[in-house]
Order: sequence, then structure tokens, then C-alpha cells
Amino acid sequence: MMQLEKVSSFIKKHHLINKGDTVIVAVSGGPDSVCLLDILCRLKDEFELKLIVAHLNHGLRPEAQLEAVGVEKMSKARAIPFETKTVNIRTYKKELGLSEEEAGRKARYDFLFDTAGKHRASRIATGHHLDDQAETVLLHIIRGTGVDGLAGMLPKRSGDDFQLVRPLLCLRRSEIEEYCRDNKLQTFTDSSNLETDYTRNRLRLELIPQLEAQYNPRIREALFSLASLAADDRRFLRNLAWKQHHKLAKFQEGKTVIDRQGLMALPAALRGRVLRIAMNNHVTAKYLGKKHIEQLLSAVGRGQTGKYLSIPGGVTAYCSYNKLVLYDESRKKQKKFIEVPLKVPGKTYLPHGLVISASIEDVHYLAWPTSSYRAYLDLDKIPPGPIKIRTRWPGARFYPHGSAGSKKLKDFLIDQKIPSDRRDVLPLVTVGNEIIWVAGIRIAHPYRVTDQTRAVLVLECKFLKRKRKTDLKNGKGGRHNDE
Repeated sequence: MMQLEKVSSFIKKHHLINKGDTVIVAVSGGPDSVCLLDILCRLKDEFELKLIVAHLNHGLRPEAQLEAVGVEKMSKARAIPFETKTVNIRTYKKELGLSEEEAGRKARYDFLFDTAGKHRASRIATGHHLDDQAETVLLHIIRGTGVDGLAGMLPKRSGDDFQLVRPLLCLRRSEIEEYCRDNKLQTFTDSSNLETDYTRNRLRLELIPQLEAQYNPRIREALFSLASLAADDRRFLRNLAWKQHHKLAKFQEGKTVIDRQGLMALPAALRGRVLRIAMNNHVTAKYLGKKHIEQLLSAVGRGQTGKYLSIPGGVTAYCSYNKLVLYDESRKKQKKFIEVPLKVPGKTYLPHGLVISASIEDVHYLAWPTSSYRAYLDLDKIPPGPIKIRTRWPGARFYPHGSAGSKKLKDFLIDQKIPSDRRDVLPLVTVGNEIIWVAGIRIAHPYRVTDQTRAVLVLECKFLKRKRKTDLKNGKGGRHNDE
């Protein structure tokens, strides 16, 4: 059978299925999904597959229950496990404030994801075909899109623990119907596919036939070819964007910090993509539109320090000198520590994974040069009293090493270009109201090591290494992301 060979080759070309995979097969009962089920059954031994049929009853049509029974019979006849669920889409759409199309799609994919988790499946297979691809690309063009939208539906998309695969993208609808007739497969017709209330149905029933009749009889193939070329470009640009993201962006303490000048030096085709990848650390893609990326790029271009921009989904962005900072609004009020005794000798653990170690050393055994993260202080010059670590307080003053005298701590931090949101959580090593070290930045001048120094208080601050969960391949981008 020609269709079987085409699908087998398509699966191998795009690495859609591996030997030994457990595959959830989405079967509505229509020709597309029934064809998919039959073809996967025929390829079952070759790929050593375990198949599970999943059917969602949307509760919209009187015949829906009969279709559910029919799909269950197909599964039993093939000795394949069957999973089903009924959802009242009309009630569901009201609860979520979605259109009927959107609610149906969400309910369908939620069910498939849950079924995949239940069976620990590595693949979810759907019956999307070449005509569906053409409709998707045309719909994206009408609504406005970039290269990613022109790519339409990819043969596979990576999710948290599985891949969504579309083995029938290589077949026309007519080829699928022919396959079902030739193999005498029972199928059901969804009457809602003939209604023009839905945008996609109007494309299928009205616009595409008109384009075929008046402009290009092979418009579906042309749109499919466009999607394939755009997918190659999309993959190339995404790989470049990921490389630049790794180079320019750092995720620290719940924030993404991006090199602003480095970002603006990138070609325009990459800037927005790098920002989207960075935003995926904080918000799902559905909250992020083209206008939000344009607003971010505009803010980056101006580089106005301290100017805040709110993004839907609870994300705030601002420029801080040569950095663009993104963070979740829920993290805006960071946990402060008011006062913690410093263990001498020993290690003092602080919020945000910071630890300050302290020891007393002979001046002759010090390693030079030191760094801003290691402080050498003349022990004999430090005022009597307990040494503590605390955050800043109103009116705090500091005498920076190398300066002519003391100044307001706030002014010193501004001079050092410390972002405003960091100033309130910056650790200060103090004795009474005397700041002897602004941790990680500078020691106080009166307590520097000199030729007369004998004993030295050595302080060092470090961040503990913490593992952070990342989404498969592409970071956060919804329940499943394009590969």
C-alpha cells in the first residue's frame, strides 16, 4: 500500500517513533484518526510498539456516544487498551472564558497529556495531515505571522516527558479516505466539520476551494511546501538564538539577566527570539505576543535605567545600566534578613543560597591578589563587639576602601551601579553601625591590611550551587514546545 510506505518513510525521516515506544493514539473515529490507528497497528511489530487508544467525547453531538462505542470496538478488535473521557465543552468553555474551538482543543490535549502520563508513554500520535497543514499555514497568514507561523505544524514537538508526533502529515485527505475505503475501515463523520461557524471550516469549505479554482489548483501542496521550507529556517534561527541566549543571559536568584549591548548587537532576526527564550523562564508563551517583544526591544534600545515594564503573566522587566533584568512579580519582594551573627571561625548561611565563611589567619599566609568576594580585614582594628551580617538601614554610611572619607551607603551603591532591587538584600558585615565589608563589593578603608597588620579576619562569600529544573530542550513554553 502506497500510503503505508509513505508514512513509514516519513516516520523514519523525521525520527517520529523509536523502537519500543509506548504511543498514545488520538482516535476521534473520523477517517484521519482511524487511518492513523490502522497504519500504526501495521507498523507495530516493525517498531515494537505498545499502542493505547485515547478518545475524548466532547458531548456536543447526539451521535458522539455512538462514536465512542465504535472507537472502543476498534480498539478491542485490535487488542489495544482503550482510554476515554467525556467533557461537556459548552460548560467547559464558559468556565474558562474560551471559544468553543479553543475549549475543545484544550480539553483534548489535556486528556492526551494525562493519558500519556498514566501509561508513561513516550509519544502521542495525532491524525493531522497535509490538508490540515495547508489550512493552518493559511490561517496564520490571514491572522498575521512570522517565519514560525509559516512553519505550521511540525512533524514532532517535544513535551515534558513525551513527544507529540504527526505521522500523517505526508498524506493528503484524499489519500487517507482512499486508504480507509480500500481497507474497509469503519469511520464516523463529524457533522460539525460541515458547519461554517468555525474559522477553520470556512477556510476548508470556502476559501481554499476558491483559491484552487481561480489561482492555483495545487494551493494545498504549495502551502505545505512553504511550511517545510519555513520549518528549516525556523530550526536554524532557533539554534542560533539558543547559542546567543546561553552567551548573553544568566539565570540567578529567580531572575534572568541579559547583556543589553550584546543583545542589541545581534541581527534583528535573533533579538526577539533570544528574548522569547529568556521570557520562557518566567511565563508561558500564551501570555507573550509580538507587541510585548517589541516593547521589550524598545526598552532595551533606550536603555533607561530604572524604567519598569509589566508583561502579562506577572513578569516585570527593567534596564539596569548595561543589563536587562526579567523577574516574576511574585519575587519582587525578596526575603530580607535583618541581622545574623557571623560565625568566626565557621560558615554563616544566608537567604538566596549565599554563604559567608570566616577565619582568622596570619598576615604572612595570605594569598594575593584578592577579589571583591574575599575580604582581608585587620583584626586588631575592628571595633569591639559582635560581628553581624545585616541588610541596609536608613541613613547607613560607608567608608569605601581607597576613598577620601565616608558617604551615604545609598550613594556608594549607585556609584557601583548596583540595581535598586538588589540594594535591600545586599549582605553587609557590620560591628554596631559600622560597615566593615559590603559583601562581594568592597571593604571599609579603616580596616584594610597594612604593614603593621598581624592577624587578619578573612571573609569569603559564595553562592551554593543549586540545580534548577529546565523544560526539555527549549525551556518553558507551555505544556509542549516545538522541537
